[in-house]
Amino acid sequence: METITNKPPKPVVTLLYNGKDASKDFSKYLRCLTFNEFEDEQSDELTLALNNDDGYFSDLWYPNKGDKITVSIQYGEDIFEPGTFTIDDNSFNWGLSGDTVEIKALATSTNFSVRTQKIKNWTGKTLNQIANEIGKSYGFKVLGNTGSIKIGTIVQKNESDIAFLKRVSKLYGYIFNIKDGLLTFSSLEELEKGESLFTLSKSSDIEDLSLNDTVTKIYGKAKVQYLDLKTKSIKTYTAVGNTEITNVLTVYKRCSSLSEAKIVAQSALKNSSREVAGRIQPSKPNKLFMAGVNFDLVGIGKHEGKYHIKAHTLKIDESGLKQEGEIVKC
Repeated sequence: METITNKPPKPVVTLLYNGKDASKDFSKYLRCLTFNEFEDEQSDELTLALNNDDGYFSDLWYPNKGDKITVSIQYGEDIFEPGTFTIDDNSFNWGLSGDTVEIKALATSTNFSVRTQKIKNWTGKTLNQIANEIGKSYGFKVLGNTGSIKIGTIVQKNESDIAFLKRVSKLYGYIFNIKDGLLTFSSLEELEKGESLFTLSKSSDIEDLSLNDTVTKIYGKAKVQYLDLKTKSIKTYTAVGNTEITNVLTVYKRCSSLSEAKIVAQSALKNSSREVAGRIQPSKPNKLFMAGVNFDLVGIGKHEGKYHIKAHTLKIDESGLKQEGEIVKC
C-alpha cells in the first residue's frame, strides 16, 4: 500500500532585479532569504545570503548599491509579497567552507538617510505638517491623518529625520512606517482596537512561544506640564490609567496647551504600560501573519486574549519557510 505523506510545499521565490526576472539565475545560489517587516520606526529589510563560489557576485553580477530587488513567494496556494527593496549593503566572505555574499536591501530609497543628524526647531506645526515637509524633501508621500493639534515647539536635536519622526510620532500616540515611497502614519490606539484576523492555538498552531509578564515598568498615571494661556502660568495635567498601580510617569515635554498635554500624557501612559509582550513562531506559515495585525491567542491560560504584531520575520532556507513575530497583548 502506498504511504501518503503530507509534506509542506516548497517555497518558490520570484525575484526581479532592476525590473528583469532573475529568479532562475538566483535560485541556483540562494542559501537563505530573510524578510524583516516592522510596524513602525524603520524600513522593512530584505537579506539574501548567496553562494559565491563561481565569483559571479564579485564581478559580472555585482550587486550595486541603489539597485532594485522585487520579491514574491509562492507557498502552496498562498502568495507572500514582501515588495520592492533598494540595495544598501553587501558583505563578502571567502573561506575554506566556500565563498558567500550577503545582500542587504531596504524597502525605501537609500537616499532617505538614517545617518545624517540635524538640528532644527519646529514651531507651531502639526505632526502631519512636519511629516509632509520631511517627506517632500525625499520625494515621499504621506498617508494617514495625525490630527490638527499643534505641537508648539519641538527640537530636532542631533537626530536623523527617521529618528526624529519616530520620537515625535510616539510622543503623540502614532506610529509611522516607511515603504514604497510612502510615510504612513497610524494611531496605535486605533490599530489595537481593530478586529483579530485569525486565531492561534497552543495545541495546534504554535511551534514556539515566549511571553514576559511584568509590572515593574507599568504606570498608573502620567504627568505632563503645559502653559495655561489664560493665566500665563505652568500647570500639570495627569492622565489616569490603572488606579491600582501607584507608579507615576513624568513626561519631560513642556506642552503649549491643555489639549496637547492630554494627548502627550495619554500616549505616554499607553506606550509605557505594556504588561505582556514576547515572541511567537507559528507552526505553519500564515499569509495574514504580518506586522500591524491583531490576532487571538488561545490555550495559554490567563495570558490568552488579543495580541498585536509589532514586527514580523519571514525566512526561507533549506528547512523551508518559517515565520516569527514580536507581539504585545492589546
